[in-house]
Order: sequence, then C-alpha cells, then structure tokens
Amino acid sequence: MENKKGKGRQQLLLLMGFFVAPIIIAIIMYNLVPEGGPTKTKNHGDLVSPARPLIDVPLQLASGKDFNFSDMNKTWVMIYIGDASCDKTCAEVLYKMRQSRLAQRGEHLRIKRLYISTTGKAKASLLKVLKDHPGLEVVSGKGKEINLVLKQFELDNKDAAKSANRLYLVDPFGNLMMSYEKGFDATGLIKDMTLLLKVSRIG
Repeated sequence: MENKKGKGRQQLLLLMGFFVAPIIIAIIMYNLVPEGGPTKTKNHGDLVSPARPLIDVPLQLASGKDFNFSDMNKTWVMIYIGDASCDKTCAEVLYKMRQSRLAQRGEHLRIKRLYISTTGKAKASLLKVLKDHPGLEVVSGKGKEINLVLKQFELDNKDAAKSANRLYLVDPFGNLMMSYEKGFDATGLIKDMTLLLKVSRIG
C-alpha cells in the first residue's frame, strides 16, 4: 500500500514538473530580456531559444558508475566539453566555473559542475587540474554515445561543441538554456547566475 502511495506521489510530482517547468523558464527568460524587446538582453551568455531538454545518454563517471544527465536534475549545472587532456584554455574555463559558483556564496550548493570528456577517461594533465576543483564530476563514454551527447550541444552558427571551448548552462529541469563563448568574462557569468538563482527557487 505504501509503495503504491509512493509511486503515486512520484507521478504527481512528475506531472507537476511537466506543467510548471515551462512557466519557470518563461519567468527566467522574461527577467533576462529587458523592456524594448529581445534584441538586447540582460544576460551575458547566449540564450538557447527555445530551451533544449537534454536526453539521457549512458555515460560513466570516473569511478566507473553509470551517469545520466537526469541524475543532476533539480540543480543548475555548468557543463564543459573537452577531451581526456586539459590544456590552458580548458584550465581557464574550469577556473571560471569554480569561481563563479563560489561567488554565489550560500547559493553555490544549488549549482553543480560537469566535465564531459570526448576521448575517454581523464589523462595526467586533466587529473592534475582536477586537484584544484573538488566536486567537479567527470564523465566519459564510447564513441557512439559521445556523438549523441555532442549533437545535443550543437548550436546554430556556433563552432562544433567538441572544439568550441564553451561553457553550457542547464536548468534544474534538465534544459540546456544558455552557453558562453570561449574567453567569456567570468563577471558576466556571476551576474547571470545571481539573477537566475534569485528568480528561480527551484534547484
């Protein structure tokens, strides 16, 4: 009987999420777009419009455990796509991710960070950088799965996700909603995250 009640609650929550998510996203988008129209936005990143739901693809954590994008639902997620090594550009993005998260102070626990390696498990250069980034999850997968992942992060008129060195932002409902180009200003990301966390109490 209790199991049935538990399943019923889960189904109700999923149903509520299905209807509430578009409303929350609409509120966020409204706050990011000032009066005068969408041609000039308050945000510092590039909005993904419409927001794009990420589809689960079987990947693996460094520990060998299975990972799906939905495992990070209910939190904001900063995502970087790189390879098994980590060069200067990669290290700079990871640093900006970490500092932008910490800048949210008590709200930083609502944000997770994910590194997607397109060429397998982390090599020495990436492992060395990761020592300065506790809590950053690293996932990898087989060629077929990685290709499916990359397709979901391809953006119109932007460089291929595999080599773009962009930071991607996913909302608590699992929607890819914003990205930041190579060399982005961390101050802008901090301001965007502060606004998003303020507007949405979910995640």
